[in-house]
Amino acid sequence: MPKFQENDALNLAKKTIELEVSAINSLKKTLDKKLYLFCRKIFNCKGKLIILGVGKSGHIAKKLSATFSSTGTPSFFIHPSEAMHGDMGAINKNDIILLVSNSGCTPEIIQILPNLKKIGCIILSLCGESKSRIFDESDISLNINTNKEACPLNLAPTSSTTLTLVLGDIIAVILMKMKNFKSKDFASNHPGGKLGKNLNLKIKDVMKKGKDIPRLLDKKKFKDALIEMTKKNLGCVIISNKNNKAIGFFTDGDLRRSIEKYLDIHETPITNIMTKKFLFCYQEDYATEILNIMKKNKVNSLPVLDSKNKIIGAVNMHILINSGIN
Repeated sequence: MPKFQENDALNLAKKTIELEVSAINSLKKTLDKKLYLFCRKIFNCKGKLIILGVGKSGHIAKKLSATFSSTGTPSFFIHPSEAMHGDMGAINKNDIILLVSNSGCTPEIIQILPNLKKIGCIILSLCGESKSRIFDESDISLNINTNKEACPLNLAPTSSTTLTLVLGDIIAVILMKMKNFKSKDFASNHPGGKLGKNLNLKIKDVMKKGKDIPRLLDKKKFKDALIEMTKKNLGCVIISNKNNKAIGFFTDGDLRRSIEKYLDIHETPITNIMTKKFLFCYQEDYATEILNIMKKNKVNSLPVLDSKNKIIGAVNMHILINSGIN
């Protein structure tokens, strides 16, 4: 048997990509007004979107169900065999059933079609064969047919499963637009992991508070700002009046410029060298958004103020990056 070489692997990889991309491009050409009607049915659903599939189609169905649920369309997966043994009880007439079947004649699905019809729920499908029972029994069916699988034997579901996944994602994205689904909505559905942290973490969760805030009264001198900056180690000092209202900001950059001017650290009032117009943030701001603002404006630290410009905290880029957001 000839040895399978490195170039053979690379060539096969490129061929696989070509075949799967070709399948997706074919899908793009076949999409029509049925796609909108399909999505509209789900949008108007008063119950849940319940997705069924077997084998590889079942795995894709599970992924699509997770995608729909996290993007504002409540959904769950039921295996057709389990439906035959009690899980049918989770389905009611207000639900929409989405059947995923490349062949259009999956026996486990065909078995339960009469029961689904009896319940009276809307039946949609992603089907690879228009002349099939599942296609005919569906209220609307979208075509996932592909001429050739990426599998060298043209047997294992490869291009067809990719196509189904892409079409499912298309439907999810359209529904997001229909529902005006926003980042805050996604955040409430996805509280965990790095993505959840990026979407949910607020400045109040990471900012320095109380005695850890680098703060200085406006009557103090340059040297006092240096001491406070060194002590609190945030690379900044917030200058306040006697009512704790922020009136200025002193940073590492201000320090360098002051040293270049040979200013007397003992006699120079901090109000002479502080920045009077400065960026700041609120404690309810999202940490990711503030990090992006800091990067865009090339600043390393910010005061955290309330609605009356009173000081309630401080944050710097090091704190934000260490929190795990990006």
